[in-house]
Amino acid sequence: MTTGAKIGIVVAIAVVGVLVIGVVLTGAGALFWMGNQAQNQQQTAREAVMARTQAEAARVARARTAFARAEAAESAPADPPAAAPTAAAPTAEKPAEAAAPDASKAALAKQRDQAIARGVAYLITQQAENGAWGDGNVGITTLCADALLETGKTIKDEPVRKAVDFIVKYQQDDGGIYDQGLRTYTTSLALMVLARADPKTHAAAIEKAKAYLIEHQWDEPESIDQGNPWYGGHGYGEHQRPDLSNTQYFVEAMHEAGVPKDHPLWDKVVVFVSRSQDRTESNDGVFVGTDSGGMVYSPNAGGESKAGTVDLPDGRKGLKAYGSMTYAGFKSFIYAHLDRDDPRVQAALDWIRRHWTFEENPELGQQGLYYYYHTVAKALAAWGEDTITDARRREHNWKAELVQAIARRQKTDGSWVNEADRWFEGYPPVPTSYAVIALAQCR
Repeated sequence: MTTGAKIGIVVAIAVVGVLVIGVVLTGAGALFWMGNQAQNQQQTAREAVMARTQAEAARVARARTAFARAEAAESAPADPPAAAPTAAAPTAEKPAEAAAPDASKAALAKQRDQAIARGVAYLITQQAENGAWGDGNVGITTLCADALLETGKTIKDEPVRKAVDFIVKYQQDDGGIYDQGLRTYTTSLALMVLARADPKTHAAAIEKAKAYLIEHQWDEPESIDQGNPWYGGHGYGEHQRPDLSNTQYFVEAMHEAGVPKDHPLWDKVVVFVSRSQDRTESNDGVFVGTDSGGMVYSPNAGGESKAGTVDLPDGRKGLKAYGSMTYAGFKSFIYAHLDRDDPRVQAALDWIRRHWTFEENPELGQQGLYYYYHTVAKALAAWGEDTITDARRREHNWKAELVQAIARRQKTDGSWVNEADRWFEGYPPVPTSYAVIALAQCR
């Protein structure tokens, strides 16, 4: 082969190489351009979603009043509107209008009062001739009687009179009012019923019941000093370990009985409730939690929570605070005259703001839902503000939202029942009483 031919071949190979490199570079450039295009499209899509979200938020804000009015009218069992609302009713998670127009307030009041009236009518149909509910269960009877009194019934009304006559028969020689177990619950509710229904006629019985409850608060006479986790609490009865649920009923009974704020029992209550709080600065380290600020069931023996535990980063198990007990502790702090700005009160309130819902009992789901409603209503009524701002800075008219949540769960016969049957909520008079009491706080 001649030299010229060799040179020609080399040149041809070089040209082909250049062409190949060009194709590769062009492909890479195309891929780079396509990547940029995809990123640009993704950014454009994100901006579009944000724009739609902002537009939707603005639309919801403009429609809040209409939604609240529509749900109130839709849920009312009488006088329905001429045209059915086309918008879906908001859940309790959607804030109600803080300053609703008069028409909306009137519709909400009508919905509340009709639900109460139907609930009361149901309870009366379930009362036995001897004045009792629950096959003669004194605890259930006191709860049902309390519901009637909360809604405006008085000793002049036969159902209340019959219930009171039944209840006072069960006052024991020690002053407690009970038949079997649940002595603190039953005596506390009975005291509240007697104090509201006929305090003059039953003054002696009230004083004996009050003395019984104060005597059975865990403190020095039982050889329990302030360093003991039981100190200041109340349990199911004599020799029973204390818990926050029993304690909150004791506290409310003392509040209703008008125990002076300088009585030593209040300081003891604060000690126990503080130790039930999932807050290291409050509970003296008697249990391991997550420092959530909420409340657990009991600080006894390392603590107990009906919501169970969570795994902590250090491998330990931490107790979970939950809704009904957090409101119970929050209410007890208020009744025990703790300052509103106290860090313990504010920590509980912060937990409430982070877990705002009426769709469930936070961390327990549907278990104890009506006990939760009852405790929420009593606690927020005691707090004294009509609106609560949640952790996302949304303002909630708690009375409006609670009325809507409870009313839409009412059965056609006027009752309420919890399919998650725990703590007697599968027996309709119990959740019905809780619901009626909660609604009465929303007036």
